[in-house]
Amino acid sequence: MTLTHVVTPEEDGLTLQHILRGPMKLSGRQTRDIKKANGVTVNGSPMFTNQCVICGQTVRVTLPDYTPSVSHEGAQQLHVLYEDDALLAVQKPALLQCHPSPSAPHGADTLEGRVMAYLCAPAHPVHRLDAETTGIVLFAKLPYVQAHIQTQMQEGTFHKTYLAWVFGIPDVSVIDAPIARLTPDSFTRIVSPEGQRAISRCRIEKTVAAFDAPVSLVELSPETGRTHQLRVHMAHIGCPLLGDLRYGSPASRALSERLNLHYHQLSAVKLSLIHPFTGKILSLSCPPDFSFSP
Repeated sequence: MTLTHVVTPEEDGLTLQHILRGPMKLSGRQTRDIKKANGVTVNGSPMFTNQCVICGQTVRVTLPDYTPSVSHEGAQQLHVLYEDDALLAVQKPALLQCHPSPSAPHGADTLEGRVMAYLCAPAHPVHRLDAETTGIVLFAKLPYVQAHIQTQMQEGTFHKTYLAWVFGIPDVSVIDAPIARLTPDSFTRIVSPEGQRAISRCRIEKTVAAFDAPVSLVELSPETGRTHQLRVHMAHIGCPLLGDLRYGSPASRALSERLNLHYHQLSAVKLSLIHPFTGKILSLSCPPDFSFSP
């Protein structure tokens, strides 16, 4: 697989190293590996990375090809939403861990394990969802692709949209509230002035009654990526997710119990990113997956 970049007037005089690490978005390790493999040329000829490039020159980088498996052994366990030579997007069911963790040690059933069985190759997770959360999870087939998309997350060009059933009726559209750990060793998060900045957008899709209590289907878009951000923010404004035992209020927990909801009702339904190879916007979607049905 080959990446191509034409040096712009603004980049004239920069070193090849700057081009590789800058506009071509290669990591330091990837740059070193490509140099060792003689995988970079400028106008078709080898060039030292400390040499300067000239406007109009074409830089080409050869990446290791992804080798597809002969048979997708794990296909029956995966709902594949999108696949090409660079990316694999799947729909995660509820109560499945994304990756190995203390609660799902190596050898346990995880989404990453299922993807590796499907690909018969290593999987490079781009992001994760909580075990209870359903919806789109994106995997990269090459380390370069993983690094490229994680850079997009930092730059704000990778966007996620969720749907959630919440207790009550939200009365705000933007939640700007910093999030911190409850204690230094706690996995639970709280809104705290000492926390990291966290912003979420909320839009009501519809409101219905459940045992005479109002509940709302809302669209949630996180602008930052803090752990449990959407769950913490909705609890903060008095509208915790239905089924959320960690962040629910006494009233929302009582209603969730009556509705037989034992995990939070949150589903990742849309992703938007810049494809690492085509440079075009790639939009992915899937229907929400809830155990609550009004």
